[in-house]
Amino acid sequence: MAAPKKSIPKHVELREKLRSRFQRMAPNSLIPSARELAKTYKVSAMTVRQALVALQQEGMIHSVPGLGTFVSDHRMSKRLTFVSFSQEVSERGMTPSSKIVSAIKTTIKDQAIAESLNISLGDPVYKVERVRFADKIPMALEESFISAALIPGLLDQNLSESLYDILKNTYEKPVTRAECVVSPINLTKRQADLLDTDVRSAALSFVVVAYDARGRALERCNSVKRGDRYDFKYSIQAES
Repeated sequence: MAAPKKSIPKHVELREKLRSRFQRMAPNSLIPSARELAKTYKVSAMTVRQALVALQQEGMIHSVPGLGTFVSDHRMSKRLTFVSFSQEVSERGMTPSSKIVSAIKTTIKDQAIAESLNISLGDPVYKVERVRFADKIPMALEESFISAALIPGLLDQNLSESLYDILKNTYEKPVTRAECVVSPINLTKRQADLLDTDVRSAALSFVVVAYDARGRALERCNSVKRGDRYDFKYSIQAES
């Protein structure tokens, strides 16, 4: 006999509805009052308060005494810790997804990429280009190069999922560290079209080389992240 499905608490269901609604609003927009929300969604004031408290703790909304509650900036902060895009999005209570632009097997023609992967010009590689989404909002455009000799048969995998999960679970080559170079750029027309934003708008380019525990370069990825959706967050400590 199948176990009965657990019902979703009303405040959790409302929280997700409000999250979707607030993400479509401009930053610093005033949200409706708790009374208005209760009337609109036909729930109790307590349910509304529980949902709003959870969203405020996530940073989705913020309150200004005497003025009301406002939608926060929707940008995601890129931390100086190594996590995959999927993990980064999931940790913020959002749903990650990917759209594959292209996935081909080719030969390496760029010397810098070859050196990053510790392979030679002309060696076979997989080139995978994906648009990465958080709650269906396009956040980043990624172009990845992976050595075909090191990761054979990659194109047979479901590349809409986390690439790092595939490397870990299918090939038993988990990523343990990465080197990254960050640069400010302006989006080309193609990049802007794929990311559903304005041409020449500000963006951040992350060139990442990911390694396994044996020091082998598993991937070289150029991740272009929308400037209106990302910022770069880190902490530093003064010398004693």
